[in-house]
Amino acid sequence: MEKQIDLRGLVCPEPVIRTKKLLDDKSIIKVEALVESEVNVKNLARLARSQNVSMSCANEGEYYRIVLTRGGTSQLSIEEEEAIRDAQRETNRHKVGTVVFLAKDTFGEGDPDFSRSLLNVFLQTLFDSGHKPRAILLANSGVKLMEPDSPVLPVLNDFRESGCEVMACGLCLDYYGLKERTPSDQITNMFTICEYLMTADKVITP
Repeated sequence: MEKQIDLRGLVCPEPVIRTKKLLDDKSIIKVEALVESEVNVKNLARLARSQNVSMSCANEGEYYRIVLTRGGTSQLSIEEEEAIRDAQRETNRHKVGTVVFLAKDTFGEGDPDFSRSLLNVFLQTLFDSGHKPRAILLANSGVKLMEPDSPVLPVLNDFRESGCEVMACGLCLDYYGLKERTPSDQITNMFTICEYLMTADKVITP
């Protein structure tokens, strides 16, 4: 059985959740979905990897046509294949480890300026100590740490270069006006954030 679904205009993470509900029905062999942004394409690519289904993508001008097929062969461009490979680490749901969840841009609830500086000290100390978390997830005002002039951004980049995933909630980035200034491969959705938190050995929220 095949299903078509129009996901245009939906707010993250609704496109991923609706698509996964269809894939959970084993009688559905193929899902054809319409999405309107590259971020949604990458989010569905991550879902495809986690569900072990193939994916093809066609740019239709103002939107993308995604086809997810059980047991098929992926038909993606080189750029799309590279994007999926980059996202593969994010969707490795069976890998365990520690996750740092930053839902605000401060460490604790003290003086705002001091608390922001203290968060930078915490992250720098964590990095220098050699304790590498599996991922650092940013949500709500925590996504402000992704601002280009954020004093915390250098240490977040150090974590990325060491192999740690650093990802920010796309809905939150959009709310704070930071989505266009954040690399697309670091934009995720609440579904993926929940997957990381639920499969982590330990979650640290300073």
